[in-house]
Formats: sequence, C-alpha cells, structure tokens
Amino acid sequence: MQANKRGVSENSTLSPDPTESAPSPSLAPPLRILMVIDQFNIGGTETYTLSLTRELLKQGAAVIVAGKKGKLLDHFLGLGCSYYEIDFVLDTYEPDSQNRELYIEFIQSIIASERIDLVHGHQIPSGRIAITAADRMDIPFVFTVHGNYYDPEFLQLLQNSTTVTCVSPSIQRSLAAKGFESILVPNGLDVMEYQPYAPFYRRYLRQKLAIPQHANVILYAGRLSWEKADIGEYMIHVTTALRYTDDPNLHLIIAGGGNKQESIIKLVNNHRKATNHPYLHYVGEVTDMCAYYCISDYVIGTGRIALEAMACERPLLAAGTLGLLGLVKPVLYEKAWDSWFGDHACPQLLSGALLANQIKSMLLLEQQQKSDIAKAGRKFVMDRFHISQTTEKQLSLYDQAIQLKSARNINFL
Repeated sequence: MQANKRGVSENSTLSPDPTESAPSPSLAPPLRILMVIDQFNIGGTETYTLSLTRELLKQGAAVIVAGKKGKLLDHFLGLGCSYYEIDFVLDTYEPDSQNRELYIEFIQSIIASERIDLVHGHQIPSGRIAITAADRMDIPFVFTVHGNYYDPEFLQLLQNSTTVTCVSPSIQRSLAAKGFESILVPNGLDVMEYQPYAPFYRRYLRQKLAIPQHANVILYAGRLSWEKADIGEYMIHVTTALRYTDDPNLHLIIAGGGNKQESIIKLVNNHRKATNHPYLHYVGEVTDMCAYYCISDYVIGTGRIALEAMACERPLLAAGTLGLLGLVKPVLYEKAWDSWFGDHACPQLLSGALLANQIKSMLLLEQQQKSDIAKAGRKFVMDRFHISQTTEKQLSLYDQAIQLKSARNINFL
C-alpha cells in the first residue's frame, strides 16, 4: 500500500534566484483529486476513468488513484499518478465488508496526507467507503452513475451531500424518476488513442492471429458477466449457423473477461471441435483494443466499446444489456446516445434470431456503404464525446462541488 512519490525533500533548502520573479499570489494551486474505483480491471468504467485521469493531468489537476490491483493499473502508473492499493473487493468481486472500517480510515489518511480537495467515486463497494471517508474529512464527494445497476439504498446514501453525475440521458431520466438529481457528463474518449490503423498493419495482425485475409471478421467485446455474457453466447451460436447458411468465411473474435468467461471458453472449444475449423477466437482481456478493432470488419458492442469502435472507423451493431438497437447509422445517433447504445434503454429485446437477422443485413453492406457509415461514426464521436470537452465539464463540476461545500460549511457556522 505505497504511493509513488516525486519531489524535493522536506530537509532540502533552495536559495532563491534573484533574477526570477516571484510567483503571482493569484495563481491557485492545482486541484488535487482522489479517484477511487473497485479494481483496476479492463472494463468500460475503468477505461473511462483512465481517459479522464489522463486528461485531468493534461489540464493541470493532480490525480491520486486508489483501488485493488488489476491489469489496467500499469496504465495509470504510466501517467505518473500516485497509487494506493486498497482491496475494496474480494477475488469474487464481492465487497470486502470485514475490513470496511479499516479502509475508511485508510482513505481518510490518504485525504490528509495527499491534501485532497475532492474525492470522485464510480462503483458501489469503493463508493460506499469513499463517501463515508470524504464526509468524515468534510471534503466534497462526486459520484458518477455508469448504469442501471446501482441499488436504491446506495443511491439514497448519495442524496444529501454528493454531486451526482451520469453518462447518458436515459440514466438521468431514470434517476429523476427515483427522485435523484444528476448532471449529465458524457463518457469522453481520446480520439488520438482510438483511430483507424493503416491497411498493412491490419494484414500483419491478421496473419499473426492466423485469421485469413479474405475472412469477414466480427468482433464482440464486453465484460463477460450477466447479460453481456449472454450476448457472447448468442454470437458463438449465430456465427456457427451463418457459416453454414450465409458466409463460410465468417470469423468471430470475443474479447473480455468476467465471471462467465470459463463457460464462454468451453462453448468456443466445443464449437471448434464440432466443426474442426478455427473460426472462433477468444482473446480474453486485452489492453490494446485498437489492434482488434483494426483486424475486424464489424463490431458488436455497447457503451464505451461502441465509442471506441466508431472512433476506429468500424461499423457498429449496438447490442447491450437491455436489448439490440441495430446498425448505428447517423439516423440512429440520438437514440444511440440516449440509450448508451442499448445498455441503458432499448425498445427491442435481444434474441438469437434477431441478432442473426441484423448480422445478415450488415454482411450485405457494400464497401462504400461501410466506408460512409464508418467515417460518419468517427465524426460523431469526435464532435460529441471528445475527452477534452467532457473533462472541461467535469472540472467545472468539481469547482462547483467545492464551492457548494464551502457555502454549506459557512452557513453551518
């Protein structure tokens, strides 16, 4: 449980340079934010937090991160963030309730030693602990609601003294219906990190993964738990069926991990044995998603995966937790944004037959149609979800939360 530290020793003495002008007394010190997540896994919430952290640092804030170790941690450390290891969750992803009070005290000590101005939480186990610690230390707490899976008891905990943000219009409406006010901040994306690769690199990567150059490749990416794991199973069955009826050169890549990944792996192996063809590729959790978007012709996904795929100029079939939205063309952009690409709301319930029909239609697209859809998708992401714009809004909300906390304290006195 150590943080990476850099700086001048307290015992060091520096002689002032008479040629240097004194710093402006109006220059405010950088905002110091404690970013708290359950674990540094590979998932939509975690990769968004990474993008937000990177941009906050670019815009002059100081960010300290806390959470359980995971595959994404090295990316945070690569930004130069101080890191505190706290096992908010067990290896089963359940909260570590036995050590709750210890972790609250630990967060309090981090707030004090790191001179934290504000704490930002994203998930329930770590959020419960962080909000209590922030309250005891009398500093602002901001919480981002990323989906429909937050229980009413936890939301009630946020109601009194927390600035609540959310990532889609449908979530904002859902919270409002429950009596909770929230501020909409889009899930920002670094469009320089996610962009199309040159054709020669696509050929190289396909060769490396033993995928034929002429194959039609579909990528399904998502956390392999609950409904999203079910979509992965649908995709395996549908791909196998379509190879018999429509496209014998169809391949499927599945990327992601979760509590159902073993059943996905077993299903992949069973289908491959039955057909004796390596057309199903399970690659697990990967940090370089751009490479897999690059070698794919189409992407099936939702939420942040949808943004990444569109930024990489890949046609996207939006299928999420609550249903199937369809092939995302400009006419569907507002519905896609509103529903977070089928993750937070959707009029069509997902079924294997519906998914198969949508994929059949997608495979029939002409090359020019595919290109037009892909280029329009990247422009949509750049215009609506650019990380610099969304981070500016987040910083403004941080300032408001700090001012509101100060005003409350003055009124209390």
